[in-house]
Amino acid sequence: MMQSTKTAVLAIIRTDPSITREQANAALDALEGRTAAGLAVDAPTDRALTRRQVAEMLGVCTDTVTRYAHAGLIKAFCFGAKGKVTSRYSAESVRALLERGRRKAVA
Repeated sequence: MMQSTKTAVLAIIRTDPSITREQANAALDALEGRTAAGLAVDAPTDRALTRRQVAEMLGVCTDTVTRYAHAGLIKAFCFGAKGKVTSRYSAESVRALLERGRRKAVA
């Protein structure tokens, strides 16, 4: 991520009085693909997917993705401020669900 982008994102995040400096820095770390320990995250397994991407991977509608997340079949993460929440889904948990489905189909 370019330094100018990081600066802009941090400035935007810091305008929200409900977000602490630590939360703002953690958000930047997440955008750059770093864990809290500062280590690089394995992008293929820790990638966050949109609801539409998950629906296409699983061959279901977007409402079904939401139901799967509520049922705990896939991990969901929410980002955003009041009234503007965006959900993302763990690529690793989606792959695990696909693998469980393949094993059941073979059995």
